[in-house]
Amino acid sequence: MAAKFKNVITEVDTTGSAQTLLTCPAGKTILIRTFFVRNNNNADSTHYAAIKDNSEDSSNSFPIFDFAIDVSASTTAVNINPIVLEENDAFLFQTSQANQHITLAYVELDQGVTQRYKMFCASLTDGATTSIVTCPTGSTVIINYFSFFNNSGGSVDNNNISITDAGVKTNTLFVGTIADQAVVGLHQSLVLESGDSLTCLARDSDMIFYASYLEIRNPPIRS
Repeated sequence: MAAKFKNVITEVDTTGSAQTLLTCPAGKTILIRTFFVRNNNNADSTHYAAIKDNSEDSSNSFPIFDFAIDVSASTTAVNINPIVLEENDAFLFQTSQANQHITLAYVELDQGVTQRYKMFCASLTDGATTSIVTCPTGSTVIINYFSFFNNSGGSVDNNNISITDAGVKTNTLFVGTIADQAVVGLHQSLVLESGDSLTCLARDSDMIFYASYLEIRNPPIRS
């Protein structure tokens, strides 16, 4: 896969709505490596990072985490979570105060054939179990990051994230309460073999799940 390392250096002065910082071009995949925000305003600012997953919802973007910056103009917030954008997906930023200095570093890849970085981002249905990632036949999936963000407006109990071994054995990764504007996330790797799946049960609306992962096509083993 050909790789080009690039950046976005900009200032966001529009408040109260998500502003697009980066859109993945056709035939490409983007890996966002680092995302810096410096609050150049003299007031507290709350920031949201959001994703538009074009294959799930081409019209709407959804916040995947938030982070508050304290008063000082010298305060900087840094996100080092691995964010993947596929073709026509977008990365957006929303702030409550103007004068936010953005520095974003990323790598742009050609879409791979034998291996490809992918992602899922969607607002989950209240009370329904959603299949986040299912490993296709003949592949292996490595999930390198996921976040389950509560954007409902209140604390939500009894949420569930599970991993299933090809429909045979299901293990719970998380079950419990997520406070409003809080995230449950995983920064270690999970491996899915063919037929394995990662699922989530959300107990309210406006619960946002984001996952980034690598799908590897398994070559035949020589005898």
